[in-house]
Amino acid sequence: MSLVNLTKLLLVIILSSVISILFYRYFFVIENISQSVEKQERTVLYWYDPMYPNTKFDQPGKSPFMDMDLVPKYADENLASANSKGVTINPTQTQNLGLKTVDVKWGKLNYDLTFPAEIAFNDHQFAIVQARENGFVEKVYPFTVGERIQKGVPIAELTIPAWVEAQSEYLALKQMNASQQDLNSVIERLRLNGMPEGALSQFIKTGKVQTRFTIQAPISGVITALNLRLGMNVSKEVVIAQIQGTDPLWINASVPQSVAELLNQQTQFTVSIPAYPSQLFTVKNWLILPSADQASRTINIRTEIADPNHLLKPGMTAYLNLVAEGNESLLIPSQAIVDSGKEQHVIAVGENGEFIPKRVRVLSESQQMTAISEGLQVGEHIVTQGIFLIDSEANIAGALAKMEALPEVSASSNHSSHKSQE
Repeated sequence: MSLVNLTKLLLVIILSSVISILFYRYFFVIENISQSVEKQERTVLYWYDPMYPNTKFDQPGKSPFMDMDLVPKYADENLASANSKGVTINPTQTQNLGLKTVDVKWGKLNYDLTFPAEIAFNDHQFAIVQARENGFVEKVYPFTVGERIQKGVPIAELTIPAWVEAQSEYLALKQMNASQQDLNSVIERLRLNGMPEGALSQFIKTGKVQTRFTIQAPISGVITALNLRLGMNVSKEVVIAQIQGTDPLWINASVPQSVAELLNQQTQFTVSIPAYPSQLFTVKNWLILPSADQASRTINIRTEIADPNHLLKPGMTAYLNLVAEGNESLLIPSQAIVDSGKEQHVIAVGENGEFIPKRVRVLSESQQMTAISEGLQVGEHIVTQGIFLIDSEANIAGALAKMEALPEVSASSNHSSHKSQE
C-alpha cells in the first residue's frame, strides 16, 4: 500500500470517529433536555412510601419503614384523580409491584366441604321386649349388653301363670262342647294379653297347655339394655330388653346454616371413617332436621349408610363429605376483595388505565373464588396482585369515598332470589 492510500484511510477513520461522537453527544443532550423538561413540567407535591402512604416527606430518599426509595406524588396525579372516580399510578411503579389483573366471569362455585360427624344407632329400628304378663324367668340365654342379636333368636324362657290359666279354661270349654264363639274369645284374650303367636298356634294345634314361653328378639340389632336374671319375677310393664337396629346406621352431622342453599334433591354425600381410611361409604338417604341448634346456629343433618359387614360402631368418629355446585353468579378471585369490616370492594381497571374502586355484594366463597351478586359486570378487569398499594392510593385520592352505592336488598328481591335458587 502506498503512502497516499494509507493517509487517505487514516483520514476516513478519523472523520468517521468524529461524526459518531458528534451524533452521540447531540442525541444524549436532546434526551437529557427532554427528561429535564419533563421533570420541570411535573410538580412534585411530596414523597411517600407506598406501603405507608399517609406519611409524607419533603425530600426524596430512602424510606425509614422499608428498604426502598420514596415515591414522588405529582400534582397532575391529584388533578386526574379529582376529575375521575379512580386513581392513576406511575407505570414504572405498577410494573415494579408486579400488578396482575383477571376478568370477571359468570359461572358456578364448586364446593368440596367436609364436616365432622358421628355414627349413631338407627332410632327408627328400636324395639323393647316385655313379658306382657306377670311371671318369672325359667331360663336366660347367654346374651349381654352390646352384643348383636338376630331377629327370632330366643332371649329367655318365662312361665306366665295367667296364660296357663287361660289355656286351661279353653280346654275345659272345649270338653264342655262350648260354642266356637266362646272358644274364640279365649284365644283372642290370650292374643291380646301378649302370648307369642307361635306358642298360641302350637297350643291350638296340639291341645296341650304351654307352660314355658320363649321370648324372642323382635328385630336384628344390638342389645342396648338387658334386665334378666334366672329365677327373677317379671311384671308386665317392666322392660326386660332393648334392641336397636344397625341396618342402616345413622350418621349425624351439624353444618353451618350458610350451606343450606346447597342442600337439594340432587345433593350427594359420602362418608369417610378415620378407622377405615381406604373405604368410602355411600349415603343411601339423608334428611335435614326441622330445627337448627340455637346455641351454635347450625343445621343438623341425618344420613343413612349401609354396613353389611358390621364394621362401624355407634359412637365412632366420621366425616360427612359434600360435593356440590352453587347457583350461577359473577365469580372473582377471593384475593381481589378488600374487606373493610363494613363493606367489601375491589379495584377495577378503567378504559384509560385508571384504577377504580367498586363496591361489591358477596354471596359466598369456596376454593379461593367468591360469588358476588352486584357491583361488577362480566368481562371487567380487576386487580388481584398489588391491590393494597392501589387501595392506599385510592384512599388518599378520595376515590374510595366516590364509590357508587349498591342498591338496597328488598324483601321481595330476597324472596324472588330464593325461589330462583329452588
